[in-house]
Amino acid sequence: MAPTGPLRFSQTGVMQLRRGGRSLRFTAEQEMAVDQVGFLWNARFRLAPLVTLRVHDWYRDGEGGLDGRLFARIPLFRAGGSDVSRGEAMRYLAELAWAPQAMLANSALAWREIDGTTIGVATKVAGEYVAVKLHFDSAGDITAASAAARPRAVGKTSVPTPWRGTYGDYGLVDGVRLPTAAEVAWLLPDGPFTYFRARISGATANVP
Repeated sequence: MAPTGPLRFSQTGVMQLRRGGRSLRFTAEQEMAVDQVGFLWNARFRLAPLVTLRVHDWYRDGEGGLDGRLFARIPLFRAGGSDVSRGEAMRYLAELAWAPQAMLANSALAWREIDGTTIGVATKVAGEYVAVKLHFDSAGDITAASAAARPRAVGKTSVPTPWRGTYGDYGLVDGVRLPTAAEVAWLLPDGPFTYFRARISGATANVP
């Protein structure tokens, strides 16, 4: 029986908010829906020995958002709106490598074969489609996800920017073949900016 409840997994990794900036280590728990487009990412960054930043990143019921709080209580930043929702929905599509069960169970996904190693997957956000490309190797594993224009926050504006994530180190995690390593980058005019690196440390699936 295929799982219809959410998939949950743990991550460790580093993020860089801007090119040349400080690399921040994090631990995170992520939950991905299988039968609808939705996820929740709860991360904890240690900024200093006694200073922590909690970040919540999500997409649910057609809306996405981002929230950061010092010591889990003091608001530091918050983002929402149509561009954020589009970007968060695209994150879900790109991370289907971590939720392969959703490829069959999620009726909100639309598929299109592009070539022998590339498939497009799309979903509707506020009545309009957003899409990413999933790139496969000869063994059928997803090695990358890409988009020609994903919303990127630049100050108080949003700029459509080419984007790419890569996957590797496949192995069995809770009985499912998943990539255990990932990197994500904005493809900027002066070269790629890799801002996210993570490893999966465990995963579970709810099976009714």
